[in-house]
Formats: sequence, structure tokens, C-alpha cells
Amino acid sequence: MSANVLANMIACRGPFPFEDRGGRNLWLDFAVETVTSLRHETAAAARVARAVVDATTGAALTAADIGRMSDEDRLHIDQETFVFSKTIIATPEAPTALIIPTSFHTVASRKGRREMVSVLGETLKTGVILELMDVDRGTPLSRLSEVGSLATTLGRGVLVRLNPGRDMAAAVRGYRPHGVTMDAGDLGATDTDLASGMLDFGEQAKGCAPTLMVFGLPSEDFFAVASVGGITHASTRRAA
Repeated sequence: MSANVLANMIACRGPFPFEDRGGRNLWLDFAVETVTSLRHETAAAARVARAVVDATTGAALTAADIGRMSDEDRLHIDQETFVFSKTIIATPEAPTALIIPTSFHTVASRKGRREMVSVLGETLKTGVILELMDVDRGTPLSRLSEVGSLATTLGRGVLVRLNPGRDMAAAVRGYRPHGVTMDAGDLGATDTDLASGMLDFGEQAKGCAPTLMVFGLPSEDFFAVASVGGITHASTRRAA
């Protein structure tokens, strides 16, 4: 996969404006990150990174903000993500595995699954790993297991995004996904906060899944800290 070719293609597509059900003007921004195996020091996959931005203030919505949006708004975000992902998969430089963030609620609904299949088609099973968002301690284990099984039938694998905080692994306790993930943007603004957050994530998530992944690091300088913390894979943010 050529990171430069993918980055140039992204730049040509630009942001995707939309209005949510509350009347806010928002826009979606996408990038592609290379996910590195820290053990082998090689590219293992690519990941679609997305940001939902308030067009009025320029501030990016947090994962908690997006989690409070309506099912319809989350589905719209996922639909745009699927379309964008399809353009990545269709390129000659397409990665062998593409991690796509998707709301838990989208996968849980028949409408959401139909939309996913209609856009991504057969590439789901051959090249897509689904990263389930909006999973928290309030998600019933039986429902998580059910939706996780559905996601497994659709794609190559299932990851679950964890939210930082005390007992963060409680969200997946009793369910074993292929991997658990964390976004560096949720771990703090300073280098110290980021390093501490990664170590905490690695400690709490140990044994939850075969792979522990941190996405969107400021630079590869943090890979060593991630590795020490037991994290198996990491990616860096694409420069603006």
C-alpha cells in the first residue's frame, strides 16, 4: 500500500458536510492510517480514521458526543464511512486488511447491516475488519455477543473500541473479540498523559483479546512506550 497515493486521494475528496437531527452543521473528515505490528515492525493493516467536526466552532466531537447522537445520525456517519472505505478498497494500492470504525448500533440493526453490505459487498469478508464503536459498560453482554457474532459473519474480524477510565475493560468482560482498541485522542493532550494512558490501557486490557491497538498517535516515537505497555499494534495520525 502506498501511503502517499492514499493521502493524495483523500485530499482530493475533501470533507463531507451534513446537518444532524438537532440542526447542527457538521462535517466528516477522513484519513487512512497504517497500522503497524509492534512486534514485527511491519505494516499489518490500514485503518479509516474519521472525525466529526462542528462546522461553526471547528471543534471535533468526542466519542461521547457521537454516542449521544441519534441512531439515524450515527447511521449517516457510518454510511459515509462505508462509501469512503469502498474508494480505498477499489484502489490498486488497497491494503490487504482495512479496519473500518462502525457504530455498534449500526451493526445491531437490519437497516445498518443492509447498508453496509450494499456498499461494501464481497469485500467485507475478504478485506474488512470492523471496529465496533459506542460499546460501554452499559452494553449488555448478551447483546454485545450477539452483535459481535453478526459482525464476524460480515467481515474478517471484530475489534471493540474501549473508552478510557477506571475499569475500562468491563465493557468487554465475558466477550472475547479479535482485538480491543483505543484512540490516542482520548488519552490526553500532553505526552505524559498519552504515555500514562497507553500504559493504563495495556494493563487493563491485558487478556481481553489477542491484540491491543492504539490508533492516531502523534508520531512513531510513542511506539516504544506502547510496546512496553503490552500493546501489539499502533498507528500514527496523518499529517494535515
